[in-house]
Amino acid sequence: MKKAFQSRSNVLFMLVVGFGIVMLAACGSGASSDSHAHELDFSHFFPPTHFMEEEIQSFAAELEEKTDGRIKITSYPGAALAAPDEHFDAAATGSVDFALSVHGYTPGEFPLTSVMELPFMAKTAMSGSENLWKLMNEFDEFDAEYAGTVPLWLYTTDPGQLFTVDKPVKRIEDLKGMKIRSPSPETSEWLEALGATPVSMPMNENFEALERGVVDGTIAPWEAVKTWGLDEVINYATVGNFYSTTMFVVMNEDVFNRLNQGDQDMLLELAGERMAKKTGEVFDQYGRDAVEQAKVKGVEIYELSSTELAEWNEFINPTIESWINQVEGKGLPGQAVYDRAVELSGQ
Repeated sequence: MKKAFQSRSNVLFMLVVGFGIVMLAACGSGASSDSHAHELDFSHFFPPTHFMEEEIQSFAAELEEKTDGRIKITSYPGAALAAPDEHFDAAATGSVDFALSVHGYTPGEFPLTSVMELPFMAKTAMSGSENLWKLMNEFDEFDAEYAGTVPLWLYTTDPGQLFTVDKPVKRIEDLKGMKIRSPSPETSEWLEALGATPVSMPMNENFEALERGVVDGTIAPWEAVKTWGLDEVINYATVGNFYSTTMFVVMNEDVFNRLNQGDQDMLLELAGERMAKKTGEVFDQYGRDAVEQAKVKGVEIYELSSTELAEWNEFINPTIESWINQVEGKGLPGQAVYDRAVELSGQ
């Protein structure tokens, strides 16, 4: 009888221990046990009507569904939480949870990333976005540029063109003395070499500057003609596929680390190359639509020939050598990154 009691006691003890082990394992598995909801903000400078707001809303909805409601994102467009040039720092310091903005708005902070803003590095937004994401993942030196954050995806716009108000630009001489809005230091350098006066300015100030004559023209992607209404103020377009604007979507690193492992994995799976390609595709489509819309509005479009572009390149190409020297001077692999970017672009 005593042995039977001891036997039953041993069985009960083993059951209790086994149950405890199962519970500990469940608690240690963040993917299944963490039911805590994270309500996070996503800050960007695009207006509420811009297609990127739609993309952000779509991404947020998919993430919420895939995490069973544990990650809820509220988007704040129109630079409501931070100025366009403050978004990265806002995410790095935790003022916002997610941030989207333009690398070139904070000159010097992204020396390697800016390789994709050099002249003629991408023919489409999709290819530029894919190549930029590959570069960041191939070169560990990119990590320092995003300290304090987790890069979710990087992308480029469709290639930038020259848009002017009062006169067409068909020759280099036509640019002399013109004030042209520039999105980045790299673009400013070659504009100045061509004889123009570059004026650094974020996109959300562009329309008013053109309308009031603060600048005579702007370097911008075709997409901006449609989504920012530039076809209401410009009359001429000079097509040369000169550059691409690069943009980031980042998340505060501490906030990311507070997510359980399963939700971290899901977030990265939904973002990354997938969103880089998707965003690039949308920019390309809007760029194509913008060309047709500009034609309807009567914008005069002049496409530089290969011979004319070769002449422009004599003034533009020194920007590339200057970029390599500056980046190498910081102890970074500027030449290697540039060579790989050229290889990826198929030049």
